[in-house]
Amino acid sequence: MLEFTIPVAPRTKKNHPQLVTLKTGRTMMLPSKQYRGFEKEVVKFVNNEFPNIEPIDKPINLCCKFYKDKDYKSDLLGYLQAIQDALVKAKLLLDDNHKIVKTTDGSEVFLDRNNPRVEVSITFKEGEWIM
Repeated sequence: MLEFTIPVAPRTKKNHPQLVTLKTGRTMMLPSKQYRGFEKEVVKFVNNEFPNIEPIDKPINLCCKFYKDKDYKSDLLGYLQAIQDALVKAKLLLDDNHKIVKTTDGSEVFLDRNNPRVEVSITFKEGEWIM
């Protein structure tokens, strides 16, 4: 089991995307500034805490407790997509496909105005699924 707490307010990738026009005239959707900041902080945290870890490429349960800083409507799926993408970018996960992130059992969203964070628990075992 691998457990750690990322001291950053959770953000989703899909809220407030930015539409950017490239020099070629083509338009492109980029994640919001808030998500990009979240992703940067997650990558920095993971690289500091686990500098030499090999990317996880075996089946896992990725349980995340998201403690948001404001009481607004949000959905768990959006937070899960964001943290998985950030953990892949940080090279903690090789990929976030269904062969690696088998389940997200136990994941929840809470409110903690004074201490926003993401508590992550990764459970796995070679050849056998652990819950």
